Amino acid sequence: MDALAAVVTLLKPQAIAATIVHGGGRWGVRYTEFGHPGYALVLKGPCWLSADGFPAVQLADGDFVMFPATPAFTLASDPKIKPKPIPPVPSGNALDEIFHGDATHGPDATLLGGYFTFDPVNAPLLLGLLPGMLRICATDPEIAGVAPVVELIRREVLEKRAGQSLVLSRLVEVLLVESLRSAPTGLAATGFLAGLRDPQLAAALRAIHTRTAEPWTLVTLAREAGMSRSTFAERFARVIGTTPLTYLLQWRLAVARHLLARGDATVGEVALAVGYESASGFSTAFSRETGRAPKEFIGGPAHPPPDERTATAGRRSSAGTQASVKPGRKKN
Repeated sequence: MDALAAVVTLLKPQAIAATIVHGGGRWGVRYTEFGHPGYALVLKGPCWLSADGFPAVQLADGDFVMFPATPAFTLASDPKIKPKPIPPVPSGNALDEIFHGDATHGPDATLLGGYFTFDPVNAPLLLGLLPGMLRICATDPEIAGVAPVVELIRREVLEKRAGQSLVLSRLVEVLLVESLRSAPTGLAATGFLAGLRDPQLAAALRAIHTRTAEPWTLVTLAREAGMSRSTFAERFARVIGTTPLTYLLQWRLAVARHLLARGDATVGEVALAVGYESASGFSTAFSRETGRAPKEFIGGPAHPPPDERTATAGRRSSAGTQASVKPGRKKN
């Protein structure tokens, strides 16, 4: 398992509900803030999208957008159109289909939009490792791996075969992972994905994420990266956005919460699995950082039902790209 696989494994992404959204003629809709991680895939374009705090952007065929905690946003045929407000309440159906604008005109734009749930035990921490917003442009030559998945989703939507909602859910999950590992170099100057693009930092990240139980120090991590201690510490903090040992601690806590929530390991076993020599030392560090004792996490639910009134993970907005379409809308 590599570093990205380790993060995604703990996130446990699951595509919950989806909507096929059509727009025809002159149309515009405004969705209020919706905290769940949302996504949109443009199957036919173009259309305009504007999320709060970000300029309007024209989306084209094959573009994919993901937002860890979706803000209010507008979808429209023209950014100058006054949009109709729509509440972001999922219908509960596995797959809805709606039309905005003039249905007699026929669709000028078609999108597949919906939302994910992530494992609530670690979502707030792990989402912080990813870009605040992720937009993958179909025309970008760096993301050739995304195109085949997009084509499979397009075919599934158009053909409407048996088991469509199940297949689409799995394909969207694959698209999320493919988008993360295919994210263009200009997407973010700092953060986890930026670290993966740096071969030396990627070696240290791989060590942290895949050999968590080892007694890592700044010196041994620098050795993994093939760098001096001072150079490694400076570059890691500049590119990742935090110090190596703080990153290591946060990852160990994430793994610990995951293992405790599974309920099949003692506190002492979890302590050893995440690099602590004693259960008492682990418990002290865990309680200090989380405000809760490890035993309070034992056997906790890994995937409670999604609450449509609250965010799966609250996040601050950051530069990168825009937000996404929501499921379960009623016909305009």
